[in-house]
Amino acid sequence: MNYSITAVHDAIVAALKSRFPKVTVKSYESGLKLHEIAPACLLDFEELPSGTASGEGRYPVNAHIAIHCILGCEVSLVQLQVREFALAVSQFIDEEGLWVKGCTEKAKRIDAMPGNFSNETSMGYESWVVSWDQVLNLGESKWGEEEVREGIAFAVNPDDEPEFVSVKDAPAY
Repeated sequence: MNYSITAVHDAIVAALKSRFPKVTVKSYESGLKLHEIAPACLLDFEELPSGTASGEGRYPVNAHIAIHCILGCEVSLVQLQVREFALAVSQFIDEEGLWVKGCTEKAKRIDAMPGNFSNETSMGYESWVVSWDQVLNLGESKWGEEEVREGIAFAVNPDDEPEFVSVKDAPAY
C-alpha cells in the first residue's frame, strides 16, 4: 500500500468527526473566523522532519501534529471548558491514535497548552492546542503486502500439510 500524508490527514479528520460529531473538524488555515466555526478542532501538521529509515523502502517522518481546540466565549466557564475539551482530545489521541494501520506508529509526547484567544464580546473565542509526535511511514514498502494469517492450527506430522487441523475443529485428547 502506498501511504501518503493526505491519507493520514483524512483518517485523523474522520476519526475526530466520529468521536466529536457536534464539533467542526477541518484543517487549520489562517484567516478562519474562529468564533463562527466554534466549537472546532483544527488539524495542523506543524513539522515533518525525516526519521530513521527502517530498510523497507518507505519514507519515515517524525511528524509533529497539532489540533487547535476552539470554543466560543458564549460557553459558560469557557476557560475551564476549553481545557476539558483539550483533555478529551488528548485522551482520544492516546487511545485511538493509530490512524492508518501499517503507516502510523503510536502517538508520543501528547501535550495540551493554551492557544490563541479573543475576548471581544460578540466574536470571542478561547483555544487550547493539543500536540503530539508520531512516526509516519510514507510511500510504498518494497516488501509488498503483509501476509495475514488467521487462527491456530496443529498437526501430528507438520511436514504433511493436509494433516493441519484448525484448533477449533481439533479433537480433544
